[in-house]
Amino acid sequence: MAANKNLSEQLFNPKFDYPETSSLVQRNDSFAYQIGSVLDGENRDNWYRIINRLAWHWRGLPLLDVEEVLSRIAVSTRKHSYDKWLDTVIGYQAGNWIYEFLAKAVIWQKKAENYHEDDEAVQLKFRCHQAWLTASLFASLASYPHYRNDDLAIQAQMFANRYYREAMNHSEYQIKDLEFIVDNKPVKAILHTPLKIDETPKAFPVVFLCAGLSNLQIEFYNYFSQYLAPHGVGLLTVDTPSLGYSRQFNLSQNTSIIHQSILEQIKTVPLIDYDNIILLGHRFGANIATRLAYLMPNKIKGIINVAPILHQLFVDRQMQTSLPPIYRDIIASRLGVNSISDQQLMAELKFFSLKEQGLLARPCSVPVLNIHYEGDVMSSLNEIKLLTSSKKVSLVQLKSLSLKESLKQSSAQSAKWIEALIK
Repeated sequence: MAANKNLSEQLFNPKFDYPETSSLVQRNDSFAYQIGSVLDGENRDNWYRIINRLAWHWRGLPLLDVEEVLSRIAVSTRKHSYDKWLDTVIGYQAGNWIYEFLAKAVIWQKKAENYHEDDEAVQLKFRCHQAWLTASLFASLASYPHYRNDDLAIQAQMFANRYYREAMNHSEYQIKDLEFIVDNKPVKAILHTPLKIDETPKAFPVVFLCAGLSNLQIEFYNYFSQYLAPHGVGLLTVDTPSLGYSRQFNLSQNTSIIHQSILEQIKTVPLIDYDNIILLGHRFGANIATRLAYLMPNKIKGIINVAPILHQLFVDRQMQTSLPPIYRDIIASRLGVNSISDQQLMAELKFFSLKEQGLLARPCSVPVLNIHYEGDVMSSLNEIKLLTSSKKVSLVQLKSLSLKESLKQSSAQSAKWIEALIK
């Protein structure tokens, strides 16, 4: 606890020698971006980052607190890296994205510490858990978009991971930190078990998360607690290559390198029902899940792909040049480069297409659930139909509702499919 306090006390000492996030990747071409979807949030010309209030709220962040922070950022008159983008205040000071969201995280840290006074009370234990979880989510959002050469973002991730561990210590479920070796490097993963703290150990099915390029593994607790744990299903999470605990790995066409290695070692983890491991791929994470469905079908019970990105984005030049600047920067950062032109982007991305890799030429041999959002340009129905299976393929199409309702439906449908699959 003292370490948390000492670190938080440093938050309010402004520093001006840190590069601002949007300046870390050099953009060599001019472009007009147009792509957007209900799933990805609001594309606004005056923000560098994608503002996705409802997705953040679905993960557990209070909307009023989010609005308060965004407002402080928006009204800042401090010097910006780019005058057109509100979230590019230079230096670690008031108005800077990382500073403001991390400051809000520390407020929630202090709330959590106050709840420790009477931890034995069940209600207070739950409030303490929620406060630590909220602090973790705010610190994670401070780090967004999680560039590896962003020193301030890495510090924010340290807070986020520390707060998450505190939250898990107060969870009603048994949560276990795991470590696997991938290419002789340690990789941290988290096993969220559906077992209550005082419950007798028993084997359980597991959903293995394949997250996208913009999410840390610590952002999915609500999905686990609301949709998996009640059905006796656990959640195994790991960071995508180039992100979080896996940032020592460059993203490459072998997108599944970490997940594949973990599946090869998974029998070293007690309690998991090894015959019932389901992959959940979100956005780019569906690329990882689908590769594994072809490469390791004997270890996988089924896969769920939410708005999958498998082929078109990686080969369609018009789509690539229409991406918002932050998406292009994220790709460059994940590839381990500090600048990228249109020509370089297209050349690099082609290798990520599962169709170009030859995998989609034949059916995979595990059941598949595809979840499609109406109007999603980056994951059209044609994209989804590229993935076939010798087993059953199910498709859930979500109408263009509010994002909040769409996320609820997606989560509920995936849980229902999992329950039927493991019976």
